[in-house]
Amino acid sequence: MAGNIEDWDFINIVIIGRGGLGVVTCAEIIAEAAYLSGNFIDVHAYPSFGAERRGAPIQAFAKLSKKKKIWDRAQIENPDILIVLDETVLNQTNASSLKDNGILIINTDKEPDNFVKKFNLSKEIHIIVADINKLAVEKGLTIEGVPIVNTPILGLLSKSLTELNLENLSRVVQKRMSEDLAKLNIELIEEGYKLAKIL
Repeated sequence: MAGNIEDWDFINIVIIGRGGLGVVTCAEIIAEAAYLSGNFIDVHAYPSFGAERRGAPIQAFAKLSKKKKIWDRAQIENPDILIVLDETVLNQTNASSLKDNGILIINTDKEPDNFVKKFNLSKEIHIIVADINKLAVEKGLTIEGVPIVNTPILGLLSKSLTELNLENLSRVVQKRMSEDLAKLNIELIEEGYKLAKIL
């Protein structure tokens, strides 16, 4: 999909959301799982520059390279993949920054074509959506009542980036979390994958 993502030698990913909800952790899991696939010789994950207070809009970056070492840690201006953890931070500026053949992944209860119309997106862009908030609340993956979606949304990403299959994601999650929390997160990644709607 999206111009055969498997053929892309370099993949730039931007994750946007709000502070305190694991945006940076999401980028780190993506990079680590991609590296575990054996298809990437270098991966980077890092936050945007500036303050990251809880609730404020923030972004993080993941760079995945199949053939060359990554030398820079510059902000990504035109991502191949844009992952939106909190729909309220998606605006025309970041929606329009996505490459014309890119992939837009959104935690939302809306249909994919809603975003094509709202942001006048290229017909070449693939959009993948699922209501990860609802899923996280139903399964009890919350902090102080706020749904935690940074791991479950990776099920949507794995629909297009096959290197992030359940096996690789599970290995990373199990290493980072306690046994019970890892089991819950892996279950939600699988559920997110099943719920994903693709345009």
